[in-house]
Amino acid sequence: MSEFHDLAELALNREGQCWGNLGYWQSATGYSDACRALARLLGEQAKLDRQSVVFDAGFGCGDQLLLWLDHFRVAQVRGANLSRSQTSYAKARLANAGFPAAAHAIMQGDINDPEVWAAAPNADRPSHVLALDCAYHFPSRVEFFALTRQHLAPLGRLALTDFILSDHHQTHSLAHRLLCWMLDRSHIARANMVDRDHYLRQLQDSGFSDIRIIDISEHVMPGFARFARRVHSENTAAPSGQNTGWPGMLKYRLTGRFLHWAYRRSILRYCVISATKTA
Repeated sequence: MSEFHDLAELALNREGQCWGNLGYWQSATGYSDACRALARLLGEQAKLDRQSVVFDAGFGCGDQLLLWLDHFRVAQVRGANLSRSQTSYAKARLANAGFPAAAHAIMQGDINDPEVWAAAPNADRPSHVLALDCAYHFPSRVEFFALTRQHLAPLGRLALTDFILSDHHQTHSLAHRLLCWMLDRSHIARANMVDRDHYLRQLQDSGFSDIRIIDISEHVMPGFARFARRVHSENTAAPSGQNTGWPGMLKYRLTGRFLHWAYRRSILRYCVISATKTA
């Protein structure tokens, strides 16, 4: 059976890379570089270091796991990812890169399933829980916050990149109906789309403090939209047999157009969020 989250993003990357996020386009021009830049920004906001024990909630095809290990030199990584194909790919990628313990410590599963958290093969509680460009896809972000607090070490850190509703967005408008239509087709729960104040309260009610919500929309949403237009044009112009196929490119083109619309209409904002588990 096909998966909504699969290996399609491999076609967007340069050879040897397997990123799958929206990217941070402040100075990057290529997709792989932009994706790496977003991951680096998240790691910096999380304050990763050599003592960090990381639980990655949605690690994609594994490039971000290698970044935590290679660039930030974290002590351990483990995590869960909903996609079977991506998890299998990430395991092989970690093993081939010389991290067999990390390959063993990641698993396929629903991040809102408590058994996924309890099944971690290492007894150390994570000092950091990261969710790079994926929390809006979780069945319930609030349940994710609760499970994160439950399993984090004392004073542990949560860091994620996520969408929030703009403060200017009106929920009783045609734009909101169009937003809900797109959310339904993108496997995003409507309840996950809340404004900044609501998001802040959800974190506080879940037992987090020292909360920072930084709007990085201008360096994410327009950049991915421009990239999606360019790659769609290049793919359409490619000779038959050398393109990635219409269904895959349609997905990226529609995502790019949606992000362009949501940004220009000030409907969604893209933020990097960090918080500390309350003692």
